[in-house]
Amino acid sequence: MSHKYSMGQLVHAAAAHFADRTSGTYEVIRLMPENSSGELGYRIRDTISGAQRAVGESEIRAIDTKQAVEAP
Repeated sequence: MSHKYSMGQLVHAAAAHFADRTSGTYEVIRLMPENSSGELGYRIRDTISGAQRAVGESEIRAIDTKQAVEAP
């Protein structure tokens, strides 16, 4: 199984089950091994605050860079 996201890629947090999770932009800073349920993990860092957290692949979504570039 290979990781869907790569180091340095910008992502949004998709899950909102943590009270402190914001919809900010995060950078993938480390690829982690599978967790106990077999889901691949990532270490991500908030691009504004620098706060880091570990997340599963299902908890993040890629930022559409094409849309971000074309936005006025």
